[in-house]
Amino acid sequence: MAEDMLREDSREAEASSDPAAVRDAARCRRVEDALYRRACGYKVRVKKSFKVKSVDYDRDTGKKISEREDLREGFEEIHVPADIRVSAYYLNNRDPARWREHPAAEEEALGGMVDYPPMEALTPPPDGEGEEP
Repeated sequence: MAEDMLREDSREAEASSDPAAVRDAARCRRVEDALYRRACGYKVRVKKSFKVKSVDYDRDTGKKISEREDLREGFEEIHVPADIRVSAYYLNNRDPARWREHPAAEEEALGGMVDYPPMEALTPPPDGEGEEP
């Protein structure tokens, strides 16, 4: 329900000629996207410096002539794991009827009834069946 209202507000803002309303709707979408990405986890490319060692050898004798270390820049892909608290916040606000903070309180109010499978399904197999030779 709240998501439908948010989408309706953003559609109205985009349809209006007020630039402030359009900016606010775009900001709201960016925050919602960032919250979703943080709840699910994502990958990011990070620029890093690497030390590269170069050694020059004499072709005739095979002996080492010089050795130097250079810094080179490259990219590394890092995985940012999902944040459980953000996931819980996102789900609680997206569908509060389905995702609750304390569902045990409602189970106690309902009587705490547990359904067990029929007893035939719980009986062990007869001797000799189900065993490996």
